[in-house]
Amino acid sequence: MSEVRIDEPLAWVVARFEKGAISPQAFRWKQREFAVSAVHARWVDRSTRPMRYGFSVSTRTGEVMELEYREGDPVWFVTAVATA
Repeated sequence: MSEVRIDEPLAWVVARFEKGAISPQAFRWKQREFAVSAVHARWVDRSTRPMRYGFSVSTRTGEVMELEYREGDPVWFVTAVATA
């Protein structure tokens, strides 16, 4: 499996901000809606301003993607998509 690096904004995201953790739940990208089935990894890039929060997620339809939230920015991004 390889990944394609992209940096495209998401139309919308449903995320839970709870006890200091961010958990994406669902999002819309390229006219498709995706429900997140698992968050595999979380990381924070503190070397950038604003800080960036990254997430490796699987969707209920089987896609594996990286999402990014930029602190203070109301827009989320898809930054990578795994390909077979």
